Amino acid sequence: MELDIKDRLLLYNQYEILKTLNSEESKEYELMQTIVANGFKSNYNELITGFSKETPESISEFVFDVLQMYRVLDTSLGELSPEERQKIAVKDITYAGFDGNDEGSYYTYANFILKDLGRFEEIYNNGKVELNSHRNMLNKYKRMVRTWKEVKSGRYKSLSFENIVKVINDKYLFKETVK
Repeated sequence: MELDIKDRLLLYNQYEILKTLNSEESKEYELMQTIVANGFKSNYNELITGFSKETPESISEFVFDVLQMYRVLDTSLGELSPEERQKIAVKDITYAGFDGNDEGSYYTYANFILKDLGRFEEIYNNGKVELNSHRNMLNKYKRMVRTWKEVKSGRYKSLSFENIVKVINDKYLFKETVK
């Protein structure tokens, strides 16, 4: 990270204000002021503790596609006949989250969309859905999204029973085998 003298001055003054507002953390702010005032470049990363790397747009778009796909699967299930509905287990069309350890950017962005922005409420189910899959989901979701994009007729259009099966059949089991 590069900071010119003006950046350093602004940061120094901001830490001075924070010291005044947060007397309990004044020692930490003084340490940051020392880093900034002396231009200790090797310690600049300490100034941004808690900041994550930028999330690439490709990850954001993919997460949105996954959530949209699960919205359509959920809606589509409700529009099937009772006989067709019985052939698909609800868990097979329920969003399972991303792995919090190995898929951190995906997991963090999905949580932001679901929790912080409050979108896709039917998927999140007011916090009743576990958002950490505790297993890698990327490859499965990539296959599912690719199939969903092939069979959907519009962004929010429901899927037929056959198309639901195509999307989830790649990885999931059914209550009864569908041919």
